[in-house]
Amino acid sequence: MPGASIALTEHLFRDRWRDVIAALVNRFGAARLEQIEDAVQQAFLKALDRWSLEGPPANPGGWIYRVAVNSLLDQLRREGRFPSEAVADDLVDDRQEEPLWFGPLADEVMRMILVCAHPSLRPRESLAITLRLICGLGLHEIASALLLSDEATHKLLTRSKAKLRQAAPSLEPSRLELDWESAAGSRRMLRILQLIYLLFNEGYSAHTGESLVRLDLTREAERLLLLLLDSEAAKDRRLWALAALISFQASRLPARSGPEGHLLRLSEQDRQTWDQRKIAQGFACLDRAIGGEVCSRYHLEAAIAACHAGAASYEETDWPQILALYDQLLEVWPTAVVRLNRAVALAMVEGAEAGLAALAPLKDERALANSYLLPAVRADLMSQKGRNQEAAADYERAIALARNETVTRFLQARAEALPRS
Repeated sequence: MPGASIALTEHLFRDRWRDVIAALVNRFGAARLEQIEDAVQQAFLKALDRWSLEGPPANPGGWIYRVAVNSLLDQLRREGRFPSEAVADDLVDDRQEEPLWFGPLADEVMRMILVCAHPSLRPRESLAITLRLICGLGLHEIASALLLSDEATHKLLTRSKAKLRQAAPSLEPSRLELDWESAAGSRRMLRILQLIYLLFNEGYSAHTGESLVRLDLTREAERLLLLLLDSEAAKDRRLWALAALISFQASRLPARSGPEGHLLRLSEQDRQTWDQRKIAQGFACLDRAIGGEVCSRYHLEAAIAACHAGAASYEETDWPQILALYDQLLEVWPTAVVRLNRAVALAMVEGAEAGLAALAPLKDERALANSYLLPAVRADLMSQKGRNQEAAADYERAIALARNETVTRFLQARAEALPRS
């Protein structure tokens, strides 16, 4: 049954790519990342070819792992770095009855997360290598997520892998057993939190493509969080704060689009469809995050999300409290996006004119230059003031910058709904 074999291979690729990569990096070292990637890809291609004829083995994950191991050992033999007699002629006998490999391998995946968060990598490099090695995304998917061309993404991945090759001595398993409460462990945790945050946000509001949400990325972020929360890293309260934030945000995923896939604003969402289990989980994680001297950006963003999650209706939202939290967030994370979100909260408290005044200084912010968010927010506030021509011009700018089809349709509908004067 070729169709069934293809479906199984595709499922296995999504479900086990990360675990196989992590196990092989643990065995062969991060210096061989590119060879490991190639070996795993070839193993999946071999699976497609063989399983369509012979059917899948009893342990398909073990089969993939052993084929990749065989390929890597053969490369070592050809390079003269491994005795040829140590390489069996056929390490991939799927008729063997004993289990060849089981997953997920929590320790190996945890080490892989530490590899992707290595200090030698810049944040975007870390995210790119995470999307590739841990999430198994292809070149074009990563390019879309990072708003880059395929060529630029290829260069980014190549550069990231080169840096990890140079850092290989510090990536050996024994060197990755961090004391999470040390200064080095705290710094590495910040990198990991940023990785998961960016990964979830890309899934929550996909920058490109037809869908507003990419559940594969949001679920991967949640899976990585669960892995960390079940480790020594769980001593860090920032991790619990991020877990709270993601739980609150994930609770609204089913309500973010209507039956026909169109975007629904917070004020339009049916709160009955919000996932109450995830909301309760968010409040429980927020309780674990509170205490000590640390009040990170994740604590404050989680508190803002909690205000939305705890409101019985949009009209009952505590906007003054949200505005106060954004003021605190600006002190610890003074970014253009935070200032933009604060302007929205200010408009809800003091009116559209105050919001427009807060947006004015953001027009020259490079971080927002290629984003539809600033002109879209301006257009909404302009329309509230009855300045419809200016609102229409801002919607045009926002539409030109939007790269997600659902967002584009939403902006077009908003522009068309403006009163014609």
